[in-house]
Amino acid sequence: MQKEFLIYLLYITLVEIRERSYTNKDERTFWLCDMLHNVPAALKSEEQSIDAYNKILNNVEALNLKSWLDTRMTEFYERFPEYAKNSI
Repeated sequence: MQKEFLIYLLYITLVEIRERSYTNKDERTFWLCDMLHNVPAALKSEEQSIDAYNKILNNVEALNLKSWLDTRMTEFYERFPEYAKNSI
């Protein structure tokens, strides 16, 4: 139950942020939340995680957010250098 509730919390928080960013005309935050709000539910299985990751890559391309993703990947590898050898 805890895992499912945490997934729900992440999902609904991203939806709330997306709604507020739309109201405040913060397009970048809106699109980031819109792109990511379904990801928590996809973390339940490896197959769903892979599908969600590929959708994010497609959305990043369509929304011209490559530099944003590159920055996040750099941060990730700095924090978790053990994954740098097996790049995403």
